Formats: sequence, structure tokens, C-alpha cells
Amino acid sequence: MSKSAPAPPRQGDVLISEPSPLTGERELCAVVSSNVYNSAGGRTVLVAEIETGTRYFATAFAVDSEYGVVLADRVVWLPVDMLGEKFGQLTPTQREEVVARIVTVLC
Repeated sequence: MSKSAPAPPRQGDVLISEPSPLTGERELCAVVSSNVYNSAGGRTVLVAEIETGTRYFATAFAVDSEYGVVLADRVVWLPVDMLGEKFGQLTPTQREEVVARIVTVLC
């Protein structure tokens, strides 16, 4: 029996990284690339950093969530095989707000 490929990440998924070999810390991020893009079989997805402290809370591009502050001005392309495991999901409202703020940063 062949093993099926894992499901692609979905926009709004909150992921937790593997422990850092240097510090042992794990980091959170939210998938922000579209589901159409994520399902296309590419090797990368676009993620936004989630800060679990409070230092970025007051920025105009921060969206509060139960996982921490999603930073719409701190996005990066990550290889799918480095994403870590699913930790949670942003609400639809949070997801839409993060994407809207990313568009504001870019346009």
C-alpha cells in the first residue's frame, strides 16, 4: 500500500517549528499564501511570523490572535518540508485581517 502525500497547508493554519538546534525554542507562524497556491504542489508557502511576546502588539501591521501577535509585515517564503506541525487555525476574521494588512504593506 502506497503512502499518500500529506495534505497541503491551508491559509490560516498556525504551525509550530521543530525545536531550534541552538536554543531548543519552537516558533509559531501562520500560513498566508492562498489555498490555490498552496494546493498547486509548489515547494514553498508564504508564512507570517507570530510573536508570542508583547513587543510588536502596538504596530499597525499586527493582528492579535489566541496564539500571539501575527505580524503582517514579517512574511517569508518557507519550504514546505520545513513547516513543522499544525498547531491551530486563525479564525476567518483574523485570517482576512492579516491578508488585508499584508496587501497594505505591499501596495
